[in-house]
Order: sequence, then C-alpha cells, then structure tokens
Amino acid sequence: MRYRQLAVGILISLAASYGISINNQLQAQPIETRRVQTGSIIVNGIRTTPTGLMLSVSGNPQILTQREVNPERLIFDLQNTSVAKNLHQASLPINRFGIKQIRVAQYNPAIARLVFDLDSNSPDSKIAWNSQYIVATRTLILTPTNQNQASQAVPISTSNSSNLVDTPAVVERVSIGSNGRLLIAASQPVGYQARIDPASGTYKVLIANATISPNLQRPVLAANNPIERIRLTQTGNSVEVAVKAIAGWQVHEPQRPINRANVQQIELQVSLNNVVSGNQTTIPVNSPVISAPQNGGDRRRGVILVDAGHGGRDVGAIGNGIQEKNVVLSMSLLLGQSLQGMGFTVYYSRTNDVEIDLEPRVALAERVNADAFVSIHANSLDSRNSNVNGVETFYARGSAIGQEFARVVQSQIIGATRANDRSAKAAGFYVIAKTSMPAILVETGFVTNPTEARNLSNPSYQKLMADAIARGVDQFMRGRGR
Repeated sequence: MRYRQLAVGILISLAASYGISINNQLQAQPIETRRVQTGSIIVNGIRTTPTGLMLSVSGNPQILTQREVNPERLIFDLQNTSVAKNLHQASLPINRFGIKQIRVAQYNPAIARLVFDLDSNSPDSKIAWNSQYIVATRTLILTPTNQNQASQAVPISTSNSSNLVDTPAVVERVSIGSNGRLLIAASQPVGYQARIDPASGTYKVLIANATISPNLQRPVLAANNPIERIRLTQTGNSVEVAVKAIAGWQVHEPQRPINRANVQQIELQVSLNNVVSGNQTTIPVNSPVISAPQNGGDRRRGVILVDAGHGGRDVGAIGNGIQEKNVVLSMSLLLGQSLQGMGFTVYYSRTNDVEIDLEPRVALAERVNADAFVSIHANSLDSRNSNVNGVETFYARGSAIGQEFARVVQSQIIGATRANDRSAKAAGFYVIAKTSMPAILVETGFVTNPTEARNLSNPSYQKLMADAIARGVDQFMRGRGR
C-alpha cells in the first residue's frame, strides 16, 4: 500500500498525558486525519552511535515509518517536526546496520524526513527499528532490533518511562575495564555528544542536562596507564568529560555495536592507534605506555618495549606448580620500573593476564619507535630433565647488534644471580626476528627445575633478575650513545 494511503503511527506522548496504555504496535491510520502544528519540534543534530542513531530533538515526536523497494529504502517521518537549516538535504554515510547512508530533509512544513538507503545485500537491511526518547537530555535514540520486519509498514516502539523526568542526571562513576573499555555511569538515562579536540587530542564527551556527583567514583590512573588524565567539568547544565590518552593511544567509540541496554551508561574504548578492529588483537587498556620516566627524563635516554611472554589462555611453560605467564609478567613489570628509574621511557605489551598474538607485540614496538625490545620468558623441559637449569638470552640470527645486546644482558644476569650461564644464542623467534630495533628474548630459568622454580616464584629473586636485565639494557644503550 502506498505511503500516502497508509502509515503506522506512534503517539506515546499524548497517551502518556491522559494515562492511556498503548501497545507498541498500533493500528495504521491515514496521515491526513492527524492535526499537526508546523514544526513545533526541531531536530538539531543527528549522529551515529555503536548501537544505532541519536537525534538531538526539542521534543518527543510521533514517528511514522514505511519501507519501499526499487530502490530499497526505510522512511522515517517525524510528525510536527522541523529540521535545523544545516541538516536540510544533508546525508550521513553509515555502512552499518544494513544502511548505506541516511538522508535528512524537511519533507513538508510539518514533517522531518529521514530516509535510510538500504543495502539489499545485507541481512541487516531487513531488521526493524525501535526508538527511545530521553526526556532529561532531549534525545531520540533509534536502535535496530534483531527481528525481521513482518510487513511493509514498520512500527517504531517508543519508551517514555515515567521515571524520565526533566531533572538533571548525576554522573556518579568513571571506571576503566581490563579490556580497555572506559565506562561513564549516571543516575538516569543520558544522551551525549562526543568529539575530538584537534588542538589537544583530547576526546570530549558532553552530557546534556547533568551534574557531577559530589561522591564521584573515578579510577586511579597508575603510572603505567595509557590515559594521561580524565577531567570532569560542569559547563552550565551539562557535564563535559575530557579524556586524554598518551602518545600512541586513542580514545574512541567502540567499533563493534554494543548492546546499550543500560542507557544510564556511556561506553568508550581506549586502544592503540590503528589497532582497533580486524584480525589484530587490541592491546588492552592496562597494557600501556609509561609516559614519563621517574627521574623526569624524556625519550632521549631511549624507549624500551618490555614484552611479557604468553598470557591468558596461553600459559606457557608449566612445572612445579608454576605457570610461565605469571612469573614473567611479574618480572616484566619490575623490569619496567627499574628502567624507568634509570630514565628510560617504557612500553609494555601486556600488564595483566591477557592473551596477545605475536604480531601485535612487534607492531607495538614499531609503532612507538622503540629503541630496544626485551622479551621475558621462562624455560621448560620434560620431567626426565628436571636437573637442567640456567639462563640464556636469544637474539635474531644474523644480527650483530642483537648479539651484542644479548651478550651484555646475559653477562649482567649471570653476575647478579650466579645462575648457570647458558650463554647468548641466535634463534629465529618471531618477536626478535621481526622487530627492526635491537631485540632479545631472555629465558630466565627453568620452571621444570625445582630450585629455579622456587627462585622464579620468589619476589626477591624476580626483582634481582629484573634489575640485572635493566642494568644490561642500560649498559647496551650507553654503548650506543644513549
């Protein structure tokens, strides 16, 4: 049936005013029977979100929608609504949710029209859409459902809960998850606008009609965190959350759609530049750059990538109740601290128990322009060779400078620990063969040897080992004029 003959309407606000309960799916009504006032609601902005679209509107519009074919389109008509002049005849590329682009226009004096140009090859082009109007922030949120549309005329369900009063939301908490997700939580549903300040590189989130809680919970930013600062500012009746990441990292909205079932929360992602999606592993938020050395130095002393081997499901060597991934992480963190104390800038491939492929470890070293790469591991053999022990340091085959690096570090380790010297050796391990800077891989001992297993799990020995490696790095870098 043609659009002008029949449409599906939603009139939630009128029903709410009179206490009428309506189902999401209403009977189709002719447009001509509706009385409207020209443009009393205004659409001031439209933006994509990980879960759909967000419109900045001055009121809660009635929505009529219709699907058309040849070409495939989904048309949303906002009744009694006008679009801001800068939005009239604007187009917004999407390429998500089965939509190629969205076109915005003033259809007639009383209707603001959104046309979704659909990708007929995408199964997502068949899904229905829901809407939610947030009174407190005057935002209209459109989100796709996972249900196929049953007919050409598609109803849009609108929730306008009684608890959404026109009072400010309270921003109560900012937290950082282990997967690099930054969460901003409020006392009630919120809408927001986000942008990057090009001058400072700060990611700014503006939350409308909100205040900052006097008991705000915020994360403690440790020295090894990729977030340089988080600043909340009350700006009129809005709250601005400014997040600044250190060099090599970025703050952005998640690339993959998130089910924002709780609209009281805003989710952002912190990750390495250019390592956001696809097949590469995103380095988590707690696998960061240490942005400044402890003694106030800078990059002139050198940039060191400290790589704790294995992690997550990849436990590495196992023996005597020890998992390699755990002991090498402890030593790597101690090594980073020691190097910082010497004036080096330090990057980690990981700082918690997370699985990371080999390629992103090398990619990180290249991206931050590291001057040296140090990978920390522990050895193992089968139970019949539990007497085998010692430390060995590997360098890439054919690398003279790598050989020198390994030799210096190995010498420092043996001098400090008195461990069995298994010498510096050439090998083809991926992380040392694929890096462009001098790189070594230190096998700090055998977890299958009872004595070395006790040492490797001893915090004092871990620090002894880490400090020795750091001295070797320092000696090598000094020899190179650093």
